[in-house]
Amino acid sequence: MPRPTRTTRVSENIAKRIQRRISTGKLTAGQKLPAEREMARRYSTSRVSVREAYRSLEELGVLVIRRGAEGGAFIAEPGHTAVQRSLSLVLRLGRTSHQELTEARLLIEPPIARLAARRAHPEDIARLKLVLERQEAALARKGHFRPHSLLFHRAVAQCARNLPLTTLMNSLADLTLEVVSAIDTPRAVKEDICEFHRAIFEAIERHDEDAAYQLMLQHIGHVQEGIGETLAQQLRVAGNGGRRPSVRKAGARRAGRPRSVCP
Repeated sequence: MPRPTRTTRVSENIAKRIQRRISTGKLTAGQKLPAEREMARRYSTSRVSVREAYRSLEELGVLVIRRGAEGGAFIAEPGHTAVQRSLSLVLRLGRTSHQELTEARLLIEPPIARLAARRAHPEDIARLKLVLERQEAALARKGHFRPHSLLFHRAVAQCARNLPLTTLMNSLADLTLEVVSAIDTPRAVKEDICEFHRAIFEAIERHDEDAAYQLMLQHIGHVQEGIGETLAQQLRVAGNGGRRPSVRKAGARRAGRPRSVCP
């Protein structure tokens, strides 16, 4: 196995020093780093090493590299993109099952909803309401529905004001979206999803932690169960000529609809 070059070792050291300055608060989101030439002078190294350090941090989602006269290397805003990308790869390599993804969402999202009901500020609730109204409008005009549904879960996580939980929840939600991207969702299912989202929003708005928890628990359970049934149908049909199955009504059990849980 070839030994790492000196340039690689130096660039890794530069990257670690930049990350350390970010973690200690000496570098903050949006701040522009020195140009490659200036950074190379500071560390008594080559521009190639600095460039490699910047590129590696960009791949991790730590930096944003912008081109042009006003460009440069900027500290990225905290987000889940890099974590989601890494987590997606790990889960795909590990052939994560739908059941495992369901278990993870059931363990993580209901407590997030509880925290959201406890901690949501007025501006958080206003943002969540806007996302919900856009989702309901998309349903009414038969528009693209899934992005709004995903944004609702992200907005709930933002209400919880816990970055690690938000990052993890967003990653799981994005993975779920990948799974369902090829599934046609019947209108009745979309209506159920909107009803659950409306009930969850109202629980968070009135800071009812128990209702938010229970509603999210039922919502995730119903949606994931429906996805699992659909995937199972697709596997069965694939062995019988490849005809595409119709999607069963996921999450539409009348006993579990939001209005029966949260009058």
